[in-house]
Amino acid sequence: MNWLRLFFAGGLTSYRALFAWISPYVFIPMLVAYPLFQTIFYIYLGRAAGVENDTFFLIGNSFIAAAITGLFGMGQAIAGERRFMTLPVLLASPASRLALFLGRAVPTILNGFLVATITFVFGALMLDITIDRYALGGLAVALLACCFACAALGLCIGSLSFRTRSISVFADTIGAVLLVITGANIPLDRLPGAVQTFADYIPLTHGLEAARALADGDPLSSTLDAIGAEMLVGIVYFAIGLAMLRYFESDGRRAGSFDRF
Repeated sequence: MNWLRLFFAGGLTSYRALFAWISPYVFIPMLVAYPLFQTIFYIYLGRAAGVENDTFFLIGNSFIAAAITGLFGMGQAIAGERRFMTLPVLLASPASRLALFLGRAVPTILNGFLVATITFVFGALMLDITIDRYALGGLAVALLACCFACAALGLCIGSLSFRTRSISVFADTIGAVLLVITGANIPLDRLPGAVQTFADYIPLTHGLEAARALADGDPLSSTLDAIGAEMLVGIVYFAIGLAMLRYFESDGRRAGSFDRF
């Protein structure tokens, strides 16, 4: 019961503190307008370049919106603890680290899913893009897998807050990498072979592959391997993130550096 209470209550409290909601209208420019306009931009750019159809860019940028939310949300959930000087108190507790940080990941995953859904729906309505309704359930499954994988990568980024004042530069850089080499806006088969190989080991790549196959009419059963690969990538990154946190925590205890900036 204590594990579950820590998981749910800790995660919810951390999420509320992350955004410091003064007004819910803060959500609109941050997590609705920006990804929506980015999606529209790439759709028109794709039309002009004649690279792919509108659906390709709609799915790619909707998933990117979820990715950015996961990277920054999970990263700042840890970085914020250090910035507000609550990290020593948090790490002094005997609480399960898995419960602490998995609980912080769940609101980020759900938030990423919501942001991507809003981007997808409004983008489709504004540009008159139609996707078979039978594919929507499968797209939701693929999106959830991507949200988890990106939140796991965000955990790795957040652990770097033990060593730097701000993790934004890391999140921005990795977000730009995901924008290019996961196939979100450039078809993977047009990228160099080495980049395609690297893309197999980062979040979004397999989820986007599954989502586009579903949008083309493939059944969910035929995409389970790609969705499973996306989940596996997320599990690996989450384990790496926990290991990095453990290492930096132990090192921080020895150096007494939790409150130093």
